Amino acid sequence: MQEPQISFDGPQWFCIMVQPNSHRQVENALAAIGYRVFLPKLKRWVSHARIKKAVERPLLGRYMFVEVNYPLQSFAPMTATRGVEAIISSAGAPWPMPRADVEDLLHRYMAGEFDEVARGPIPVGARVAIVKGKFEGWLATVTADETGGRRLTVKLLGQNVHLGRVPRDSVKPAFGFDLERTSPRIFRPEHQATAEAEPG
Repeated sequence: MQEPQISFDGPQWFCIMVQPNSHRQVENALAAIGYRVFLPKLKRWVSHARIKKAVERPLLGRYMFVEVNYPLQSFAPMTATRGVEAIISSAGAPWPMPRADVEDLLHRYMAGEFDEVARGPIPVGARVAIVKGKFEGWLATVTADETGGRRLTVKLLGQNVHLGRVPRDSVKPAFGFDLERTSPRIFRPEHQATAEAEPG
């Protein structure tokens, strides 16, 4: 990749292609060496074996945006970053994206336009993390919603214990590390008195 022979008028957005499943690695690596990175993601519920999980997927496939203030910043460290496959170029030189278009997409993303999880109710069957109360830090599954989303009934994963209705602001969709856990916190006997034990 050759460096451009001209200077741009301030920072510009450029589009890079990353290797499959390298988005987070590239995003973290570029941010660590001083580049501003924009990786738009779509958040949505997906179903598997009757359980709904909140997942994030790159909105633009293998593409993401990197802001470069050339010539104060070089393109070489960016293209040498592990996981970066190519930068969109013209005649071998990096080609800036229309700034207004990228900034518009950024504003829409920050406004939650591509976050279907936050915009809608938590569905029955959803895997959630409890963030308030005695069961804070536990993973659970929503088993009922009879109050229009204001209060949810949840079952602790791995435990045959149903909780009574839980305020909506006491749970959040489980993302990332939460979903990779093989089990919830160890069930402590002192919690059993506060839980509604129900069959299956």
